Amino acid sequence: MTKEKILKSGLKILILISLIAIICFAVVISMSENTIEFNWDVLNLRSLVEKLHFENSVNQTETFDLGDLDITQTAEYDGNLLILTNYDIRLINSNGEEVWYFTHEIRHPVLNINGKWILVYEKTGKSYMVIKDGKAVIKDMLDEEIAFGEATDRYLLFITIGNNGYKRTISFISPETGVNLGALYIDDYYPYYIKALSNNNGFLLYGLGMNSTNISTVIRIYESAKKISPVANVEIEGLYPVMYSNNSNYFFVGENKAFCYDNNLDLVWSREYTDNITAAGLFEDSGAIVATNGETKMIKFYNPAGEEVKSIEAEHSIQNITVYKNTAAVIYGSKALFYDSSGRLIDNASLPGISLSVHFINNAQAFLVTEHEAVLYNISNK
Repeated sequence: MTKEKILKSGLKILILISLIAIICFAVVISMSENTIEFNWDVLNLRSLVEKLHFENSVNQTETFDLGDLDITQTAEYDGNLLILTNYDIRLINSNGEEVWYFTHEIRHPVLNINGKWILVYEKTGKSYMVIKDGKAVIKDMLDEEIAFGEATDRYLLFITIGNNGYKRTISFISPETGVNLGALYIDDYYPYYIKALSNNNGFLLYGLGMNSTNISTVIRIYESAKKISPVANVEIEGLYPVMYSNNSNYFFVGENKAFCYDNNLDLVWSREYTDNITAAGLFEDSGAIVATNGETKMIKFYNPAGEEVKSIEAEHSIQNITVYKNTAAVIYGSKALFYDSSGRLIDNASLPGISLSVHFINNAQAFLVTEHEAVLYNISNK
């Protein structure tokens, strides 16, 4: 439900009056003791200023209550906020009004969005559903348990746990009818992520290699669902469970190392850090951002060649980084710092709550979402 602006204005005025009153009271007490010095920490003015700052930011946005929804994931979809719970999936516009709503019976639901396609599937289960343009297109089950799924215009891509002696099966399902279009059987490693390529019918597949005494990450690119042999292949020693991509590069991140490859899986650059990586991202211009946590907490920015262009010491451990084109939302707790790809701070925002998610609509707007509240935030460009 949208908050009334008059309440915001009233609260802002009340905070200002409180701020002035406390300062005047402190000055009076100080003058009676023949001194003009007073303790700002005892007065706790910082909390008042933070509240005033938050109210000013809310004046630019529409705020709505999410109530006690059992939320598992949120995302941006067609300029609106998509909310997945353990029982339903609903689309909410920027005014907090429901656009559409579907119930589901999928246990441990996982959300995947690609363009107009919405895929909800059961993690380590067989059920899935597909939504497009506000209509439930498919509700069905696979023969094998799902490890990962992605929706595309051409097919639904599923990594399933094989029952036929293979380590994994890659299933290609029609997104319109649910008809099985084919399968790729993997017997030499354990893929756990699949990404459709935007410029052709191919896809990238990567996962855990265990053909030796050392754990490795296997990355392969396939030309199409009909070609069983990869056109590019690379294996990295160690575990790199997180991948970021744009139209030209792939960025793989592990505990304290990062590798950047081009579309042919040729190495562009790599970095090793003395501290653990807590979050990272890849910009549209192929620059990168990496946050580390050690004795000092750092946010580092790199150009497309992997050269460090800026390093910023952070006050708090960074929990997540969300990138939209050449803008990054660096998130810690209930606060977000917005940077461009050069490392320039362009804005900051906060929303009361334990944790914060940021979902960009465009370069100028993003949904800020906590456990019980959401805000359509207007991003400034300082």
